[in-house]
Amino acid sequence: MIGTVYLVGAGPGDPGLLTLKAERLLRAADVVVYDNLVGDVILDRLPAGIERIVAGKETGVHTMDQPTINALLEERALLGQTVVRLKGGDPFVFGRGGEEAEYLVARRIPVEVVPGVTSAIGVPAYAGIPVTHRGVAASVAIVTGRAGPEGEAADVEWARVAGADTIVVVMGLANLEPLARTLVGAGRSPDTPVAAIRWGTTASQRVVTGTLATISPRVREAGLRTPATFVIGPVVALLERIRWAERRPLFGRRVLVPAGYPNPLTEPLERLGADVLHVAPVELGPPASWEPLDVALRDLARFTGVVFADAAGVSAVLQRLTVLGGDVRRLAGLGIRATPEAVPALGQYALRADALFDDAEPATLGVRPAQTWLVAGAPDAATPIADRLRAHGVECALPPVCAVSTPKWRADRVRELLTTRPIHAIAFVREVEVRRLLAVLDAEDLQGLRRVVLAATTCAVGALRQHGLEPTVTVSDDSAASLAEALAAELGDERPRVC
Repeated sequence: MIGTVYLVGAGPGDPGLLTLKAERLLRAADVVVYDNLVGDVILDRLPAGIERIVAGKETGVHTMDQPTINALLEERALLGQTVVRLKGGDPFVFGRGGEEAEYLVARRIPVEVVPGVTSAIGVPAYAGIPVTHRGVAASVAIVTGRAGPEGEAADVEWARVAGADTIVVVMGLANLEPLARTLVGAGRSPDTPVAAIRWGTTASQRVVTGTLATISPRVREAGLRTPATFVIGPVVALLERIRWAERRPLFGRRVLVPAGYPNPLTEPLERLGADVLHVAPVELGPPASWEPLDVALRDLARFTGVVFADAAGVSAVLQRLTVLGGDVRRLAGLGIRATPEAVPALGQYALRADALFDDAEPATLGVRPAQTWLVAGAPDAATPIADRLRAHGVECALPPVCAVSTPKWRADRVRELLTTRPIHAIAFVREVEVRRLLAVLDAEDLQGLRRVVLAATTCAVGALRQHGLEPTVTVSDDSAASLAEALAAELGDERPRVC
């Protein structure tokens, strides 16, 4: 059977701009072939088992040329794989998606196109620039800056482009000075406002403003490099009034969450403007046998309730119930306790925990001695919970729901972020996140941890201190939202990125 190739737009960088369909396909793909402009924040959210192939092309640097990319997509589809060709922005807006679609259709390879938010619209929006505005701009032209006057192919009719109220130029940094001269020669005033935006919608966003007469030297002075988008026209003057993204308290900050995606910290951190990177130090796979869990699920009546230690416990229990011919109704009448990490996973099944299992004594959670509880979660997350319950006189069943492994590439990825990427903070919600991260790091890596802000709930503080690491930011209620707010108060002095 021939697989399908999905030409998917990743948007300009902010993972929140991924469409629902794009996110669903990324989680179901066998292989993702991605461009350089697809950022770490999106790539680090891919499930562990998905093969990743970089096929990026930058000016002067080609990981793969276009014929090689075309052949790769065909080859993988013929193997029956589900292939996501992930492109920055929109695949049909200067993304060469049309060429790839033509190639595949001509060879009878099934193709679907999933549009994305184009950088020509999304990047200006995050800078506070509407490309159209009543009374200011009623037309917009989107043009590639590589196409003349000194680019790859002189096929842009600049005299016609110059007549648009707003001109958005993508991939135009190398040709900026001749482009500005050409537009002035075509009738635009040298005083026309211009904004140059680098890495728009991300924590690295930076904006340089000027006019057609001044933007080129200003970009050089600022050291602005690719990728950059240029907006030309009177709408640029609206930037100072509308600017919104840079006013968020964590704008410009990259926060590492050493856990899988999604995580309770993801939404509150992103809402405050942070780029959130998810790098779990471990991978979770199926257990050696499902039989112990199946035995427990066949005899749920003997349990007072279930404690879900993490999302892995939730998915294992609910999926095995289905395999055994039941469904979520089998949990009716049982008490449900959950850690903060397990709560979103429960919500996917329309389930709600009766109480959060945190540092509180079991008695305060309605768990009594001589009761019998099923504890479900990864071994390093579930075992400490079971130990606490047993110390309280509670009988526990702890069947394996997954196997834990620590691939070397994950530790290498964390080291890369600590040494070569601008990580501003690491945030921990659970004690197990601390244990997993520190287990894959050495003494030199710990020094790297001391150079960034460490933020932790009370559940995680003790584990950090055991390794001589003092968190800069702590909260008392173990809430992910509170931790995000506290981190914003600590880091929320980021300088403006407009010059």
